[in-house]
Amino acid sequence: MGRFENDRRAAELEAYQALWHLWRTSRRAVMDVNNWESARRMLQTHYTVDKARRDSEVCAMRIRYLEISEPAPQLADFVYAPPYYRVPDAPRQLTQARYEYRLAWQRHPGRERMRVKELETTKALYQTVQAAEAKARAAEIARQREWQQSRWPEDLVLESEIYNLDGLAAQVDLQNAKIESQVNALTGLLQDGLHNLADVSESEPTVSCRAGDPAGVAAQIESVLTALPLPRVINPKAQVEYSADSRQLVVEYELPTVDVVPKAKSYRYVKSAETVVEVPRPASQRKALYASAIAQITLLSLAAVLEFDSERHVDAVVFNGVVDTLDPRSGEPTRPCLITVRVTADAFAEINFEHIDASACLEHLSATVSRNPAALVPVRPLLE
Repeated sequence: MGRFENDRRAAELEAYQALWHLWRTSRRAVMDVNNWESARRMLQTHYTVDKARRDSEVCAMRIRYLEISEPAPQLADFVYAPPYYRVPDAPRQLTQARYEYRLAWQRHPGRERMRVKELETTKALYQTVQAAEAKARAAEIARQREWQQSRWPEDLVLESEIYNLDGLAAQVDLQNAKIESQVNALTGLLQDGLHNLADVSESEPTVSCRAGDPAGVAAQIESVLTALPLPRVINPKAQVEYSADSRQLVVEYELPTVDVVPKAKSYRYVKSAETVVEVPRPASQRKALYASAIAQITLLSLAAVLEFDSERHVDAVVFNGVVDTLDPRSGEPTRPCLITVRVTADAFAEINFEHIDASACLEHLSATVSRNPAALVPVRPLLE
């Protein structure tokens, strides 16, 4: 009995020491276990499947916590600090721990497969929820944009840059800034164009143009005129004919209509009524701006032609400025000539463009100008 008792006691101490060692070892993995357990709690309480279906941010957080894998089970995970007074119970505790460990080890791969599957499912759900939210946001933005557009005058179509702004006040500010910019561009059209004319005249003349071939000269001048540095609201078009015998160039240039000048002087946001009110531009101011703009285009076109004629094929230029539009009285297409002028290269070279008034300059060049270009009152072209 004494020897049996000693063997039993030795086995109990050995089991106890094994438990104690395992318990101390388990402290090293406690951080991983705590992270995983915290993730499981968050998935069960805050970031549930039901909430994830309704909110992409919740869904994203669910993915984040699902990415935390369950640590592989270790024998030490199933051992508790063994009190010394329970040394006789140590063998049973060790056996129980080993049993629970083997069971957990068998179940761990299955749980991991379920986690990975749930992770992939949630990622797919995330894409779906994001798409639904984006669609809802787009619909809400569209409704907001349509409402904002409805607060502007009915005949005004906002540019995309302005239409997509949030808030009527911001839209009004940008619309007014664009109107001011457009008017400034029309006011300084000649000077700005002359400063940038070098970019157009730098293009090399074709061989036929250098040789003075009428078709080659006409085609090259057309390309120069259609490339004039003008505000984007003006789309330059020109037809050119050149006579080598008379050394005269005839230009029919398509001028913009009066619509190039904004009808509105500005817009005002009435906050109390949540609406935008137009401040109309006086008719006299609009007519004057338009007359000045087409006069400046005429002089800029003449300057471009003579600047480009480096081979000196042209002695004189006839310019006919026409408008391709609809007659407001009949609704029929009409193409009235609003400005016609013939100028020699020598006479044009004497003009100092730094401080001229475009309309006065055309008068000095004996141009015939419509008495009311805004109303499409025509003049007879010098040459057609």
